[in-house]
Amino acid sequence: MNKVSLTVYDRDLNELGVIDNYSSLRWRSKYFEYGEFELHINNSINNRKLLAKDNIIKRSDLSEDEEVGIIETWKFNDDGEKVSIVVYGSFGLSLLERRIIKTRINYSGDFIGGFRKLLTTMRPFKKLDIIDSDIASEKVEYQCTYKNVYEFHKKLSKASNIAGKIVADLKNKRFKYINYEGKDRTEIQKNNARYEFSESESNIATSDYSYSSISEINDVLIGGVGEGVDRVIRTITQVTEDTHDFDIKEAFVDAKNESKDDLTEDEYNAILDNLGTQKLTGPTESYEFKVKNTIDYRTKWNLGDIVNIKKESWGIDERKRITEVEEIFERGKYEVIPTFGTPISEKFENEED
Repeated sequence: MNKVSLTVYDRDLNELGVIDNYSSLRWRSKYFEYGEFELHINNSINNRKLLAKDNIIKRSDLSEDEEVGIIETWKFNDDGEKVSIVVYGSFGLSLLERRIIKTRINYSGDFIGGFRKLLTTMRPFKKLDIIDSDIASEKVEYQCTYKNVYEFHKKLSKASNIAGKIVADLKNKRFKYINYEGKDRTEIQKNNARYEFSESESNIATSDYSYSSISEINDVLIGGVGEGVDRVIRTITQVTEDTHDFDIKEAFVDAKNESKDDLTEDEYNAILDNLGTQKLTGPTESYEFKVKNTIDYRTKWNLGDIVNIKKESWGIDERKRITEVEEIFERGKYEVIPTFGTPISEKFENEED
């Protein structure tokens, strides 16, 4: 697969035309976040007609259960010999970034219900259907007021390991929000076909690895309602008597705006404890491979799956989740670059409500 055609729709999903004369397409899918794309096209009358805010791009090789791109930015480049157009955009889930929660949510239930509570409380998108999910999920309690919907959705996703996406139902000219979760394809399970990235399997072309402890937090103090000695204080910690002094990294979460309202003491403490748990962060590792067997993507492994990765020459033998996958169509070639584990975080900065 060296190239795919791109069908462009307006934001009401009326078909506008097809782009197939591009020079480069980068399509980066992300598990916990919305993905993004970059498209380099010729400066033709047809292509210019298709450039409009919020126009939808659908790849010809992907099913309707795969995300679409939304055009956000474009620019013209003139190098003195020819003019090209570079188009940038984000995947469907980015629509949630356009909404905030304008009231207070007090939620207690499972994560799947938590996603739905968030999306049904925001100002609705008239053509967005929230599809029911049978994914089993753990219990969560949270408060949410005046938060950006996408940012809070991302927190829920990272805490539950359940992802969400917005896809296009072209037949009915509607959008659908769908929850999904990756499959465990490691050797410790027996339900799914196993997959391993390794030198012995000869499916790694190039690779990068990075480690950072900058964002690590293992002891969290949470301050709730009240002032001075009357303030509600909770602690979430992973520190033990055997923890070395150098390894203790503390943080404070100011949760004064988390209202107690009609909650019981146990319910309120559970919300504060959940905020503290979200703040706990281990050292981050990132693996990035350029794969040889590109045909295996979406057939033998997919975004969100947990796989074995072995880099024998580096002494690496681990099980990691595929958190990002970048596809590159360029100069007649097709490349697939998965990223494993959590991407390196920026240096921690305290957030204030």
